[in-house]
Amino acid sequence: MKLLALLLALAAPTAALAQQAPPPSPPDARYVVKPGDTLYTLGTRYFARPGDYRTVQRLNRISDARRLRPGSTVVVPYRVMRTNPISTELVAYSGAVRIERDGQTVAPRVGLPIVEGMRLTTLAGGFLTVELSDESRITLPSNSSGRVRQLREVPMTGGLLRVFDLDQGRSSTSATPNANPDSRFLIRTPLSVSAVRGTEFRVAALSDGQATTEVLKGLVGVAGSQAEVAVAETFGVSVSPTAVGAPLKLPPTPKLLRGGRAQEDAVVTFEVEPVADAVAYRLQLAHDAGFIDTFAETRTDKTLAAFENIPDGAYFVRATAIDAVGLEGAASNYGFDRDLNILAPGQSAVQRSGKLRKYLFKWTATGQGARTFRFQLFADAQARTALVDQPGLEAPQVVLTDLPPGTYHWRVTATRLAKGQITEKVGGLQELTVGQ
Repeated sequence: MKLLALLLALAAPTAALAQQAPPPSPPDARYVVKPGDTLYTLGTRYFARPGDYRTVQRLNRISDARRLRPGSTVVVPYRVMRTNPISTELVAYSGAVRIERDGQTVAPRVGLPIVEGMRLTTLAGGFLTVELSDESRITLPSNSSGRVRQLREVPMTGGLLRVFDLDQGRSSTSATPNANPDSRFLIRTPLSVSAVRGTEFRVAALSDGQATTEVLKGLVGVAGSQAEVAVAETFGVSVSPTAVGAPLKLPPTPKLLRGGRAQEDAVVTFEVEPVADAVAYRLQLAHDAGFIDTFAETRTDKTLAAFENIPDGAYFVRATAIDAVGLEGAASNYGFDRDLNILAPGQSAVQRSGKLRKYLFKWTATGQGARTFRFQLFADAQARTALVDQPGLEAPQVVLTDLPPGTYHWRVTATRLAKGQITEKVGGLQELTVGQ
């Protein structure tokens, strides 16, 4: 409980309307005097204004500002300490992203400095990740909006002050461990304040007026308007305007059935192995294994998730389960290749040339690589008797002449040479009825 008290001492006294209030000030510093120190030298080195030494002198009842006893302790109020901006930048973004500073829109780009006061917004299909100087990261997925309230380093204590306000949507944070007791890392929603030292956690400000905090690693202190709780690893809490719920175990990590398989079809699909008590699943796609550069996500109450318009390449997929409370568990991650390889039949057509009836069969094959095709026509749906078997076709079509009346079934096999490998893809049987 000492750790919880320490974490929450860095948070706001009450979490209600946290984003409308300025970040709370850290406690006063207790500086141990070194040989050669004077209030004048401390003022020049550490105070916002050199003349602030007078405030410290009065507070500590020091008679001579030029003489300090080495080893003694001087209390320095936070309000007089100098702070410096922390370097922070946009390291990844995709889709519809909006960044604003002082009411002006700033064009997003990788490497863009992120400073205090900036508002970060992701619209539908948008994602962004910012990285701090200590390699801590915050990711905003789609339909989320927040503001950078404080990014400061205090030279006198070495403490880092980082405060982010999440107005709506979700955030995912990886905070680098920091043992300095004068450091703080806060994620604030209108209902809650989550305070950490070093951990991986998610915070959400939900559209139903609730907020959640989910802890994947470490310990997070969560303060609401009426209560404070410690949330341990693999647990989460839901916060309402009147209460902070008891910590609940997060849903288990789901598995994907054949999650790492190559994706050749027009629509990229993943099947989730059902998780007990899960009411929905969230799947995300990223260019990197750390999901810094996330570019697509979907939430589904089914066990099948689909993504359209995904170009060829190597990607990563992440799956999480969501329970009835709205808490989201740890993720399973898979790498997969997207290698579009579609073989689709076209509409058969009948053409006349004199007394002959010509039946045109067409199909499409999409994706990289050179292909040849094998066309087969069968008299039965079990594909046992081949009436026509024509391999080595270079064009995606074939013409048959004067088929007798009856019902036929046909299919195409595509042989592709790509990336130095030869693969075959067999299309499904198509039915065609030829009348009198």
